[in-house]
Amino acid sequence: MSNADQIAALGISDSSKLALGIDSDEVLEFIGTRDDLIAKFRADMPSLGADSVEAEVDKFLMDGEMLDLMIKYSQRKAEDPEWEPIYQPEPSVVVKVVNFASQYAIWFVGAFLLKDVVTNFMAKNAATGAADGAEVLVSLNQALDSIHHVSNTLV
Repeated sequence: MSNADQIAALGISDSSKLALGIDSDEVLEFIGTRDDLIAKFRADMPSLGADSVEAEVDKFLMDGEMLDLMIKYSQRKAEDPEWEPIYQPEPSVVVKVVNFASQYAIWFVGAFLLKDVVTNFMAKNAATGAADGAEVLVSLNQALDSIHHVSNTLV
């Protein structure tokens, strides 16, 4: 069957109504004609009117990614009718809450440690009257080690 015959069998006026890169033969084989799609859309969305359903089918036929996905899904179902897509399990609510709380706890602990480092540095400078950069580096390294330890403990 030629490409023009496939386009006519698909139920569209010309190939510009089908997404680029999509083979009309595969659409006919795995999805069906435009009328088949209209029937599927009406069954899935009964609240839409006839004009709305036809407009949505035309949009769907122009969406190359969705057509490709539906063709691949239909191919897979044709190969193995028992096949079902495997979805990644969603984490439980407890895990979501723990992740959320630990993320913000790390930032709060880091902010308090940084505040203590700066406050101690300012107090030492005020007491001695001189700035000693080595003490600040040691204090910052200790603060970073503490933050790293706390984050490893929480996560």
